[in-house]
Amino acid sequence: MADDSHGLVATLGAFGSRLVAPLKWLLYELLAPLRAGDGPNKFRLSSVETHTTTIDGDTGWVYRPPATVQCPDCGTAILQADPRDPIDCPSCSVSLPPERFTELELLALTCPICRTGMQHGQRHPEAFDVPEWATCHNCQYHWEFKHFY
Repeated sequence: MADDSHGLVATLGAFGSRLVAPLKWLLYELLAPLRAGDGPNKFRLSSVETHTTTIDGDTGWVYRPPATVQCPDCGTAILQADPRDPIDCPSCSVSLPPERFTELELLALTCPICRTGMQHGQRHPEAFDVPEWATCHNCQYHWEFKHFY
C-alpha cells in the first residue's frame, strides 16, 4: 500500500484555505468602513472629555482657541493666538502678561481649524472668569475648559 500522507495534507490544506477565504473576505468587508481612506471623509474624532458628538476637539486651557480681547486703554481688538502668549496691543503701549486675560473683555474666539468665529460660553460663571466651552458650527470643532472638581 502506498503512503498517502502528502495527499491527505494537501487535501486538508486546500479545504482549510477554502474555509478561511470567506471568513477573511467577511472580516475585510466588516472592517472596510472603519479604515481611513483617501476620500474626503478624513475624520478626527473629538476628545472623550469634550462629551460632544463633534468631529474634532480639544480639552484644556493650553489648547484654548485663539482669543480676541479688547484693549483696556484704547479699545482696540487684540488677538492672543495662544493662551500663554503676552497680550500686546497693536495700537498703544499696553502689554499684559497672559495671567491678566480674565481682566479683559473677550470679544471672540476663533476656530483653530477653519478660522471662523466660535460660539462660546460659561457653565459656571460664579466659579470661573474664563470661557468654559467653544463650538465652531462651520467645521464642528469643539473646545472644553478642563475642570478639576
